[in-house]
This record gives sequence, C-alpha cells and structure tokens, in this order.
Amino acid sequence: MAVSGFDEPLSSEPKMMRAGDFVSWRRDDLAQTFPPEDYTLSYVGTLEGEAPEKIEFAATARSGGFFVSLGADENSNWTAGAYQWAAFITRDSDGARKTVGSGRFEVLADLANGDAVDLRSHNRRMLEQIEALLEGRAKSNVASYEIAGRKLTKLTPKELQDWHTHYRKLVKIEDRKRKGRGSHRLRKVEFK
Repeated sequence: MAVSGFDEPLSSEPKMMRAGDFVSWRRDDLAQTFPPEDYTLSYVGTLEGEAPEKIEFAATARSGGFFVSLGADENSNWTAGAYQWAAFITRDSDGARKTVGSGRFEVLADLANGDAVDLRSHNRRMLEQIEALLEGRAKSNVASYEIAGRKLTKLTPKELQDWHTHYRKLVKIEDRKRKGRGSHRLRKVEFK
C-alpha cells in the first residue's frame, strides 16, 4: 500500500496533516473484531494549549473495513497546533462505546488560504529578538526606570547573553534535526 494518503490511503492515523489538504486512512484491523455493518468508528481531537478546540469526524464503511477521508471541506478551518486524539467504536444497536486508540497529531497551517503565518519556531523567534536587543543595547543603556510609580527593569547584558546562548543551542539542534543529522552528541558504545 502507498504511504501518501492521497491515491492510496494510509494504513493508520497520520502523525501530521496540513489544514485544507486531503488525507485518508483505513483501519481494517478493527473490522475483524468490530464489523463495519454493526459498528461505527469515530474520532475526537482536542487542541493542546490555553484555548482548546475540539474536532470530530467519523469513518465510513468501505470494502469490509473503516475508511477515513478528510479534505478541505472537513479540515480547512482547523487551528494549527498539536492535538490529542481518541478513536471510538460505537455499537450501532445500543450506542455502547469503546475507546480503540489514542495518540497525538499535528495540524500545520493552511498556507494556500488565509493570512500569512510566521513559520519560525519559538526558539528561532526568541533568538532573533534577543539578537535585536543585543544590537540595540548600545543605543539604550538604561538598566531600569520608573514612571508614575511603575518600575521597569531590563535584563542585564549577562542575562541577555545567557539567554542568547540557550536559544542559539536550541536553534542549532532544530537545524540539525531538520537536515536529518540528529543530535551532535557523541554516543559511546563498547562491544565485548
């Protein structure tokens, strides 16, 4: 079976999908225990974070198995982010439900529609902001000030440098992972 989820469905739930893109998968393994003519497979996903969002969709019975097909009509309005999902089998005769799977998937922003999106990671954005602060530090060297009883204290140059070092390391790790090189840490093994 192809692994594209386009011409041929995936054999399990995807770990990542882009809002607005078509994706499909089959769960034929469940059909052996839960015949599709007597059971319904449905999914619920909840966006992780401070503003949770709930998404729901169901599989259809096809060729003796459960088939999920999501396109722009179903997923174009999904919010980008990480979702926790659960899959449920419901017995059609009495509505009894059983959880048959769970996991996590990431929804990527729909780049073809909607507003422009900043795709930089949190680490890269923080590194760039700290670098901008370090560059502008020579122009404004006031460590703290007070106006109308409200006090603002800036980070010291040492604190800024420590944060810069921290985020620079995180960005290097991200870059290595994106290039498929993994961690730069040396792993020692001994064979006997």
